[in-house]
Amino acid sequence: MNFFLNSIVFIIAAFIGYIMNELGFFYKINVIRDKVPKMTVAGIRFKGPYQNTGKPFNELEKKITEANIDVIYIGLYFDQVQNVPADKLRSFVGAIIKNPDIKTLNKLKEMELEIIEIEENDESLQAYYPYTTIKILEPFSMMFAPMRVYPAMTKYFEQHPEVFKSSYDDYNGKNIPCLEIYDRVAGNTRYILQNKNTKEVLPDFK
Repeated sequence: MNFFLNSIVFIIAAFIGYIMNELGFFYKINVIRDKVPKMTVAGIRFKGPYQNTGKPFNELEKKITEANIDVIYIGLYFDQVQNVPADKLRSFVGAIIKNPDIKTLNKLKEMELEIIEIEENDESLQAYYPYTTIKILEPFSMMFAPMRVYPAMTKYFEQHPEVFKSSYDDYNGKNIPCLEIYDRVAGNTRYILQNKNTKEVLPDFK
């Protein structure tokens, strides 16, 4: 009887460990300073809770897929959730255009998507977080990842106050969003905290 119970406990513990591993619970987050590449992004403005961006992302993906355009999806997040009411949070649900030629850009405009440019920058704070391989866990993974990545970035600033003071201490209300690049081919999300001297994005988005 004890052997049977021990086996059940072991199986349950192993299953829980497997799920936690899939969600990246044991993944070591390395925060680095790196460049932000120049990006042409097409997408949709959104106001509301960040967890509600799933629907506009699905709508955007449907349009992009039907148009057969090669992209990597990206989210731009302008506000800190602890400082702004949920219904006022600003984001831009987007797709990085891998080959932004005139024909592709015109096609995107016909789809009534807004096209913006993110300028190259030599200074940013970045971290990567792995995708889960289990489809049903994807929503949970997407919610769990920021809860680990952004505190890791905060800890980095605590350990390197000179970096915080030189580039990240005060944005003076400028529209400089955090970037989350969802790279399915690489199997990870790339989190980018841009520095305060970065060129504004969508300055009229208030």
